[in-house]
Amino acid sequence: MKKQTIQTASLIGFPLLFNAIFWEEDFGINLFIFSNLVMSVLAFVFFPESIRKRNVQVAVVFTLLSGLMVVVHNSVVSKLGHLASFFLMIGFMQENRSKTVFEAAIQYIINFFGTIIEAPRRLQGLSETMVGGNKAAKFIARNLVLTIIPLLVFGVFFLIFFNANPVFNELVNDSWKYIISFFNLTFDEASLGRVVFFMVGTYLTFSFVFDWGISRNLLKLLPQNEHISPSESISEKQENYQRNEYKIALMLIGSVNALLLIINIIDINFLWLSFDYSQAGNLSKLVHEGTGTLILSIFLSIAILLYYFRQDLNFYQNNQLLKYLAYTWIVQNLILIISVSLRNYYYIDFYGLTHLRIGVGVFLIITLIGLLTLWIKIRAVKSFFYMFRVNTWAIYAVWISLTLVNWDVLIARYNLSHTFKNGVDYNYLLTLSDKTLPVIYENREKLPSEANQNWLKTRVERYFKRQAGYTWCSWNFADEAAIEKLKTQVAKSPIVPVIPPKAN
Repeated sequence: MKKQTIQTASLIGFPLLFNAIFWEEDFGINLFIFSNLVMSVLAFVFFPESIRKRNVQVAVVFTLLSGLMVVVHNSVVSKLGHLASFFLMIGFMQENRSKTVFEAAIQYIINFFGTIIEAPRRLQGLSETMVGGNKAAKFIARNLVLTIIPLLVFGVFFLIFFNANPVFNELVNDSWKYIISFFNLTFDEASLGRVVFFMVGTYLTFSFVFDWGISRNLLKLLPQNEHISPSESISEKQENYQRNEYKIALMLIGSVNALLLIINIIDINFLWLSFDYSQAGNLSKLVHEGTGTLILSIFLSIAILLYYFRQDLNFYQNNQLLKYLAYTWIVQNLILIISVSLRNYYYIDFYGLTHLRIGVGVFLIITLIGLLTLWIKIRAVKSFFYMFRVNTWAIYAVWISLTLVNWDVLIARYNLSHTFKNGVDYNYLLTLSDKTLPVIYENREKLPSEANQNWLKTRVERYFKRQAGYTWCSWNFADEAAIEKLKTQVAKSPIVPVIPPKAN
């Protein structure tokens, strides 16, 4: 089958599939099917040379893994992780010379917005080919395609004025009622929405299938060298500047090392060896303000070391003392990370587990990777591009690893199975995703108030109703298991709603 035939089939088939399996559905097995089908067609038909590249292969594996986690856990993290990986994978395929996650992201973003201009041109060519020599049909097809750009631009300004001018907003809303009424006389009630939804699917398909080449020149401007080379010749003025820079770097890194040593000794004594909740003062302030400040100091440390080891100072004669001070600074920052981790742990032990506290842990892992790559950069005389490439891939890998866990269920189980010094925040637990409802229902006797009991019953009823409205397209293991368990729990011991007495 010719590539052009498959291309035409894809431009028709993918929007139809998008419309069929995503309309009024949740993400589930439908997302896994769609993304894998698109990925297969792109890899074996449109960009077959890209699949030989290691970066593309890793992105494909990450996309497959995160897509599987959408089916297994169906968490917000897994959905966002899969969508991000899917779009990055497309960016890598379209520009397979990309070495960094950033380049792949830029490639797809520019290609996505470039579709506004390039898609109508491609549609014009396809439509003229399809109508053949029929001049009237060719004229109609050409002018229909040419109206797409003005309509899109008109739509953008329409939305701007719709949100900015309340009088225009009210006028549009009044007019829209009559338009919908007229439309519903001819078509099904949901037809207009499905037409728009189909157009969204068509636009996305164009951004997947075609590489417009718009970002290619921009990506060429990014540096690609992973090693730093010494300058071929240095003037006397440059030598003096380098000597002064060395002295400044020596004093700065040495003095901050001494200051950080004092901070680390205090933290080791206070947090590592003899932490006492009763003497910790305001634990919230200790964690929130202290953690943020310490993380800022770590990033400043990384930025300063990157600045001083950016070029010729790496090759300065007798610079071993400066390098040893830099290594010491990195080690002290690693100790600081342990101290911040302990602050976060004590906060969890006192108040319980939350998304934000998990986020602090993830952030510290990424920072740890940044410090380790900084050590390698200084030791092996690597460039900033090396740091950027490795760390963006590290963030990508960490994000995909987060999809392996259903964090909401973990938080609910952990908080309900532990006794905290400040008690359990049940209001927070009742804001978690619907997959946690069986866990909370199982521990419903622990809910402290009538309002909590009533809200749990309301959420369970809404969950049943919402899931009943979905088809096989939204199926996933997590919701299936949660629904079955909830049905069993409710059948054995239903919640009787607590109705507050009427005021006299």
